[in-house]
Amino acid sequence: MNPAIPALLAVTSLLASCALEQTATSRAPTKFLASTGSDVSKRDPRLPFEHSWRDPKVDMTKYKYMVVRPITTAYLDGGKWEESKSAVLTNKRAYLRRCDALARYWSKSLNKSFSSPLCIFYKTSDSSQPGTLILEVALTEVRFDRPPPTGSDTPVSADGVVSAVTGPPTCAFESRTRDAATGKLISTASDRRGPEIKVISGARKGFAQPNEAICDEWSQQLMQRSNREIYPTVGRSWLSIF
Repeated sequence: MNPAIPALLAVTSLLASCALEQTATSRAPTKFLASTGSDVSKRDPRLPFEHSWRDPKVDMTKYKYMVVRPITTAYLDGGKWEESKSAVLTNKRAYLRRCDALARYWSKSLNKSFSSPLCIFYKTSDSSQPGTLILEVALTEVRFDRPPPTGSDTPVSADGVVSAVTGPPTCAFESRTRDAATGKLISTASDRRGPEIKVISGARKGFAQPNEAICDEWSQQLMQRSNREIYPTVGRSWLSIF
Protein backbone atom coordinates (compact mmCIF):
# COMPACT_ATOMS: atom_id res chain seq x y z
CA MET A 1 0.00 0.00 0.00
CA ASN A 2 1.13 3.51 -0.75
CA PRO A 3 2.45 4.88 2.59
CA ALA A 4 0.57 8.11 1.93
CA ILE A 5 -2.86 6.41 1.96
CA PRO A 6 -3.15 5.83 5.74
CA ALA A 7 -2.13 9.43 6.36
CA LEU A 8 -4.68 10.65 3.82
CA LEU A 9 -7.42 8.56 5.43
CA ALA A 10 -6.50 9.96 8.83
CA VAL A 11 -6.72 13.50 7.48
CA THR A 12 -10.06 12.70 5.79
CA SER A 13 -11.46 11.40 9.07
CA LEU A 14 -10.24 14.45 10.95
CA LEU A 15 -11.64 16.83 8.37
CA ALA A 16 -15.00 15.08 8.40
CA SER A 17 -15.08 15.44 12.17
CA CYS A 18 -14.27 19.15 11.85
CA ALA A 19 -16.99 19.48 9.22
CA LEU A 20 -19.68 18.11 11.51
CA GLU A 21 -18.59 20.44 14.27
CA GLN A 22 -18.49 23.48 11.98
CA THR A 23 -21.91 22.94 10.42
CA ALA A 24 -23.49 22.93 13.87
CA THR A 25 -22.67 26.64 14.25
CA SER A 26 -23.55 29.09 11.49
CA ARG A 27 -21.13 31.90 10.74
CA ALA A 28 -22.40 35.32 11.76
CA PRO A 29 -22.88 37.55 8.67
CA THR A 30 -20.64 40.54 8.12
CA LYS A 31 -21.97 44.03 7.48
CA PHE A 32 -21.94 43.18 3.74
CA LEU A 33 -24.87 40.78 4.20
CA ALA A 34 -26.29 42.07 7.48
CA SER A 35 -26.95 45.47 5.88
CA THR A 36 -29.42 43.85 3.47
CA GLY A 37 -31.69 42.70 6.28
CA SER A 38 -31.86 39.26 4.66
CA ASP A 39 -32.84 36.34 6.90
CA VAL A 40 -29.65 34.27 6.86
CA SER A 41 -31.46 31.26 8.29
CA LYS A 42 -33.15 30.78 4.91
CA ARG A 43 -31.83 28.03 2.64
CA ASP A 44 -32.90 26.84 -0.80
CA PRO A 45 -32.70 23.00 -0.81
CA ARG A 46 -31.64 22.94 -4.46
CA LEU A 47 -28.52 24.99 -3.68
CA PRO A 48 -25.45 23.72 -1.77
CA PHE A 49 -24.94 26.96 0.22
CA GLU A 50 -25.28 27.40 3.95
CA HIS A 51 -27.64 30.31 3.26
CA SER A 52 -29.56 31.09 0.07
CA TRP A 53 -32.60 33.30 -0.45
CA ARG A 54 -34.47 34.84 -3.37
CA ASP A 55 -37.41 37.22 -3.24
CA PRO A 56 -40.38 35.03 -4.26
CA LYS A 57 -42.32 38.07 -5.47
CA VAL A 58 -39.79 38.94 -8.18
CA ASP A 59 -40.44 37.89 -11.77
CA MET A 60 -37.03 36.61 -12.84
CA THR A 61 -38.06 36.28 -16.49
CA LYS A 62 -37.79 40.06 -16.94
CA TYR A 63 -34.02 39.96 -16.33
CA LYS A 64 -31.69 39.28 -19.23
CA TYR A 65 -28.36 40.82 -18.22
CA MET A 66 -25.92 40.35 -15.36
CA VAL A 67 -23.15 42.67 -14.17
CA VAL A 68 -20.55 40.78 -12.13
CA ARG A 69 -18.67 43.09 -9.78
CA PRO A 70 -15.06 42.28 -8.78
CA ILE A 71 -14.78 40.21 -5.60
CA THR A 72 -14.23 42.47 -2.60
CA THR A 73 -12.02 41.74 0.43
CA ALA A 74 -13.26 44.80 2.34
CA TYR A 75 -15.23 42.58 4.73
CA LEU A 76 -12.48 40.00 5.24
CA ASP A 77 -11.77 38.86 8.79
CA GLY A 78 -8.08 39.79 8.76
CA GLY A 79 -7.73 39.03 12.45
CA LYS A 80 -7.51 35.34 11.62
CA TRP A 81 -4.31 35.65 9.61
CA GLU A 82 -2.27 33.77 12.23
CA GLU A 83 -4.23 30.60 11.41
CA SER A 84 -2.43 30.70 8.04
CA LYS A 85 0.97 31.69 9.44
CA SER A 86 3.84 29.73 7.91
CA ALA A 87 7.29 30.16 6.42
CA VAL A 88 5.52 31.57 3.35
CA LEU A 89 3.05 33.84 5.17
CA THR A 90 5.00 35.36 8.03
CA ASN A 91 2.88 38.44 8.74
CA LYS A 92 -0.56 39.95 8.24
CA ARG A 93 0.55 42.10 5.31
CA ALA A 94 1.68 39.03 3.34
CA TYR A 95 -1.56 37.28 4.24
CA LEU A 96 -3.71 40.16 2.99
CA ARG A 97 -1.72 40.34 -0.26
CA ARG A 98 -2.42 36.68 -0.86
CA CYS A 99 -6.11 37.21 -0.06
CA ASP A 100 -6.23 40.03 -2.62
CA ALA A 101 -4.60 37.72 -5.16
CA LEU A 102 -7.20 35.06 -4.39
CA ALA A 103 -9.99 37.62 -4.87
CA ARG A 104 -8.57 38.57 -8.28
CA TYR A 105 -8.36 34.89 -9.22
CA TRP A 106 -11.96 34.35 -8.16
CA SER A 107 -13.15 37.40 -10.10
CA LYS A 108 -11.71 35.90 -13.28
CA SER A 109 -13.22 32.51 -12.47
CA LEU A 110 -16.65 34.02 -11.76
CA ASN A 111 -16.64 36.04 -14.97
CA LYS A 112 -15.68 32.93 -16.92
CA SER A 113 -18.59 30.97 -15.41
CA PHE A 114 -21.12 33.71 -16.17
CA SER A 115 -19.84 33.81 -19.74
CA SER A 116 -20.94 30.19 -20.21
CA PRO A 117 -23.68 29.55 -22.81
CA LEU A 118 -25.51 27.65 -20.04
CA CYS A 119 -25.98 30.88 -18.09
CA ILE A 120 -29.42 32.39 -18.73
CA PHE A 121 -28.02 35.91 -18.39
CA TYR A 122 -25.87 37.84 -20.83
CA LYS A 123 -22.85 39.06 -18.90
CA THR A 124 -22.40 42.80 -19.38
CA SER A 125 -20.61 45.79 -17.90
CA ASP A 126 -23.47 48.17 -18.76
CA SER A 127 -25.74 48.48 -15.73
CA SER A 128 -28.05 51.00 -17.47
CA GLN A 129 -29.79 48.44 -19.69
CA PRO A 130 -33.34 47.47 -18.68
CA GLY A 131 -33.59 44.00 -17.14
CA THR A 132 -30.13 44.03 -15.56
CA LEU A 133 -29.00 42.48 -12.29
CA ILE A 134 -25.82 43.31 -10.36
CA LEU A 135 -24.04 40.50 -8.53
CA GLU A 136 -21.71 41.50 -5.69
CA VAL A 137 -19.59 38.96 -3.81
CA ALA A 138 -17.45 39.43 -0.70
CA LEU A 139 -14.66 37.09 0.37
CA THR A 140 -15.19 37.14 4.15
CA GLU A 141 -12.84 34.47 5.50
CA VAL A 142 -9.70 32.76 4.23
CA ARG A 143 -7.41 30.23 5.85
CA PHE A 144 -4.55 29.03 3.67
CA ASP A 145 -2.91 25.63 3.78
CA ARG A 146 0.40 25.35 5.58
CA PRO A 147 2.91 23.90 3.13
CA PRO A 148 4.88 20.79 4.16
CA PRO A 149 8.57 21.16 5.03
CA THR A 150 10.90 21.72 2.07
CA GLY A 151 12.13 18.45 0.58
CA SER A 152 9.29 16.33 1.94
CA ASP A 153 8.43 13.36 -0.30
CA THR A 154 5.20 12.50 1.49
CA PRO A 155 2.02 13.78 -0.17
CA VAL A 156 0.40 14.21 3.23
CA SER A 157 3.16 14.91 5.70
CA ALA A 158 3.06 14.87 9.47
CA ASP A 159 3.01 18.66 9.30
CA GLY A 160 0.00 18.42 6.98
CA VAL A 161 -1.86 16.29 9.49
CA VAL A 162 -1.21 18.82 12.23
CA SER A 163 -2.43 21.57 9.89
CA ALA A 164 -5.62 19.62 9.25
CA VAL A 165 -6.29 19.27 12.96
CA THR A 166 -5.65 22.93 13.78
CA GLY A 167 -7.59 24.11 10.74
CA PRO A 168 -7.84 22.97 7.10
CA PRO A 169 -7.83 25.49 4.24
CA THR A 170 -11.09 27.42 4.37
CA CYS A 171 -12.97 30.10 2.44
CA ALA A 172 -16.22 31.90 3.18
CA PHE A 173 -18.26 34.24 1.01
CA GLU A 174 -21.38 36.38 1.05
CA SER A 175 -23.24 37.54 -2.04
CA ARG A 176 -26.10 39.86 -2.87
CA THR A 177 -27.89 40.48 -6.15
CA ARG A 178 -29.79 43.69 -6.85
CA ASP A 179 -31.92 45.19 -9.60
CA ALA A 180 -29.57 47.60 -11.37
CA ALA A 181 -32.30 50.17 -12.01
CA THR A 182 -34.04 50.22 -8.62
CA GLY A 183 -31.45 48.82 -6.21
CA LYS A 184 -34.05 46.31 -4.98
CA LEU A 185 -32.54 43.24 -3.32
CA ILE A 186 -33.27 40.13 -5.40
CA SER A 187 -31.22 37.38 -3.76
CA THR A 188 -28.53 36.64 -1.19
CA ALA A 189 -26.26 33.70 -0.41
CA SER A 190 -23.40 32.74 1.86
CA ASP A 191 -21.25 29.69 2.47
CA ARG A 192 -18.16 28.47 4.29
CA ARG A 193 -16.26 25.58 2.81
CA GLY A 194 -13.11 23.51 2.88
CA PRO A 195 -11.55 21.96 -0.23
CA GLU A 196 -12.24 18.73 -2.02
CA ILE A 197 -9.76 16.20 -0.65
CA LYS A 198 -7.31 14.95 -3.28
CA VAL A 199 -3.66 14.04 -3.60
CA ILE A 200 -1.56 15.24 -6.52
CA SER A 201 1.23 12.98 -7.74
CA GLY A 202 4.46 14.12 -9.37
CA ALA A 203 6.42 17.26 -8.56
CA ARG A 204 3.50 18.95 -6.74
CA LYS A 205 2.27 16.96 -3.76
CA GLY A 206 -0.29 17.63 -1.06
CA PHE A 207 -3.55 19.54 -1.38
CA ALA A 208 -3.91 21.06 -4.85
CA GLN A 209 -4.43 24.84 -4.64
CA PRO A 210 -7.33 24.28 -2.24
CA ASN A 211 -8.57 27.86 -1.88
CA GLU A 212 -8.66 28.44 -5.63
CA ALA A 213 -10.53 25.14 -6.05
CA ILE A 214 -13.18 26.24 -3.54
CA CYS A 215 -13.68 29.52 -5.42
CA ASP A 216 -13.90 27.73 -8.78
CA GLU A 217 -16.64 25.48 -7.43
CA TRP A 218 -18.57 28.47 -6.09
CA SER A 219 -18.22 30.21 -9.47
CA GLN A 220 -19.96 27.32 -11.17
CA GLN A 221 -22.65 27.03 -8.51
CA LEU A 222 -23.48 30.74 -8.49
CA MET A 223 -23.93 30.58 -12.26
CA GLN A 224 -25.86 27.31 -12.19
CA ARG A 225 -28.41 28.59 -9.67
CA SER A 226 -29.85 30.83 -12.40
CA ASN A 227 -30.63 27.98 -14.80
CA ARG A 228 -33.27 25.84 -13.13
CA GLU A 229 -34.08 23.97 -16.34
CA ILE A 230 -30.60 22.50 -16.78
CA TYR A 231 -29.66 22.52 -13.09
CA PRO A 232 -32.79 21.70 -11.06
CA THR A 233 -30.38 20.73 -8.26
CA VAL A 234 -26.98 22.39 -8.05
CA GLY A 235 -24.38 19.86 -6.95
CA ARG A 236 -21.09 20.06 -5.12
CA SER A 237 -17.94 17.95 -4.88
CA TRP A 238 -18.72 14.96 -2.70
CA LEU A 239 -15.43 15.24 -0.79
CA SER A 240 -15.57 18.98 -0.17
CA ILE A 241 -15.89 19.67 3.52
CA PHE A 242 -18.04 21.92 5.77
